[in-house]
Amino acid sequence: MSSDSLAIRHPRLHAVFGIDLRTLALFRAALASVLLFDLLRHYGDLGSLYSDAGVMPRQWLVQFDTPWHLSIYLINGTPLITGLLLAVQALAALALLLGWRTRLAAVLSFLMWGWLCNRNPLVLIGGDLLMACLLFWACLLPVGARWSADAALSRTPPPADPRHLSWASAGLLLQVMSVYFYSAILKSGPEWLPDYTAVYYALSLDRYATPLGQWLLHFPVLMQGLTAYVWWLELLGPPAILLAPLLPGRLGTGLRALLMLAFMSLHIGFLLCLELGHFPFVSLSSLTVFLGAWFWNWRAGQPRAQQRLTIYYDQDCGFCRKTSVLFRVFLGLQQTSIQPAQPQPRARALLEANGSWVVIDQDDRAYLKWQAYLRLLAASPLFGWLHRPLSAAVLAGPGERAYDFVGRHRGAFARLSAPLLGERETRFETGPGGQTLAALALALIAAWNLSTIQVLPARVQDGLRPLFQLSRLEQFWNMFAPYPLKDDGWMVIDGQLANGDNVDVLNPGQAPNYDKPEHLSQTHRNIRWHSYLGRLSEKDFARHRLWFGKYLCRQWNADKLDSDREHRLLRFKINYVFEPTPPPGQITHTEQQTLWSHECFPSAADSDSEAKTP
Repeated sequence: MSSDSLAIRHPRLHAVFGIDLRTLALFRAALASVLLFDLLRHYGDLGSLYSDAGVMPRQWLVQFDTPWHLSIYLINGTPLITGLLLAVQALAALALLLGWRTRLAAVLSFLMWGWLCNRNPLVLIGGDLLMACLLFWACLLPVGARWSADAALSRTPPPADPRHLSWASAGLLLQVMSVYFYSAILKSGPEWLPDYTAVYYALSLDRYATPLGQWLLHFPVLMQGLTAYVWWLELLGPPAILLAPLLPGRLGTGLRALLMLAFMSLHIGFLLCLELGHFPFVSLSSLTVFLGAWFWNWRAGQPRAQQRLTIYYDQDCGFCRKTSVLFRVFLGLQQTSIQPAQPQPRARALLEANGSWVVIDQDDRAYLKWQAYLRLLAASPLFGWLHRPLSAAVLAGPGERAYDFVGRHRGAFARLSAPLLGERETRFETGPGGQTLAALALALIAAWNLSTIQVLPARVQDGLRPLFQLSRLEQFWNMFAPYPLKDDGWMVIDGQLANGDNVDVLNPGQAPNYDKPEHLSQTHRNIRWHSYLGRLSEKDFARHRLWFGKYLCRQWNADKLDSDREHRLLRFKINYVFEPTPPPGQITHTEQQTLWSHECFPSAADSDSEAKTP
């Protein structure tokens, strides 16, 4: 049974667990954009975080990590191979963004994201776990049925009814809300309730707090209000947003939209006040699934979307026809007609005289080349806001030249794009097997999450752990739970060079300085290094300090083994300045501890052979 027939037969069920196909397309584009951006950022850390020469060699993973964390990234330990695999992963994310072979792109993105997470578990954050879960559900949903290359080029049209109801749609909605609901249950410390001091403690963590977050600490009453807002919204918001559509009329629609915006406000606040990497962006992407059909129907009813245009193309140019179809689909121009120019005298004359496609609007005005594109953009209910900036006079010349370049080389573009833009049969809906998998996954994920809050016994999670580790669907939504960390601090690596100088190994060229930086959260290279260095300060990760020490020796001495020997790094101490967060109104203190002492050249003798094997 198709999802649209399910939606018709079970309207109340669809109201709660259904998702509009246009909303799924928005979710796909948002999630893929965050994924692609994060993958590109990984290129800055190929050698340091994802190679055998970095802080996490494959040797450690084989020896200490669970065998269920499989990864294609373990086939080779060089930055080159890691970079090539990342390129494949980035291409899959781009394909998902464009909706090209969407199902394959989603599956490949899901698998490779899990494999990348398994390559270095010490740099993971909550956004990585949520990304894996969202990509899993995207594999089982028709996320390419609207505004996609698949929808534009398929011989079989996508479902006409935008309503979609399935086990997978229910699974995605429940997955998104489980992040908040289980997080609220796990926030059991008195700092959340009844003290309402949790936001104070969270923003007192200088390694996370942005300058704005630090400034907000001057308003204690506001901190209490924000704590109450976060906890009660996370606890009551999930059931409310799921059941809101059962309320009569616009009341249910309005309540769901209001709650969606409220949850989004949490992540906008996190984004402004805390350095949490891509986690807020992944979460904002997930919340788009609650955008109802009312929004798209409202957009479609706007005068802009009601404009009727006709695109005329050269009937001898298959590439031109495909391009026109792609513009119509991606710009959301359902009312636009696409026709060959030759049978229409006016369009044919304009095409032959100007070597251009022709767009004619409902007022019978014709547009050519770059101006034709701008006319389509002006009518788009999705991207019409781009019309004004792109209509700037300074862009007219480059736009015309770009069109002429494509026009002159359209034969080459046609040959290059033919393998990618070929028309084919596309199945947008997931078959019975996929929905069975979705139902099973929904039940298992619910059991896993219920065991994290001790509704089900711990042995349930123990039994599911191998499967969840293998699929990377393991999840524990314990952000700031049971209460925010109260142990803050910063790392200082005090090193000694061969010439006797003391240096700050993390900041070459500077002497060790134990004073707290003014904005500590801004001193980390990125969120991956932030997570890694933070975990090194914890006792549970003490065994990793040896590998970090070896990495620091290799990095510092790489170009100093045969020359500049006096500036070689001989030894260092990893020191950590602990700064416990006191209760509101009390004065803090610091305590310096040495976490690790490391010798780059273990032998006392300073021979050439030993110098070359740090």
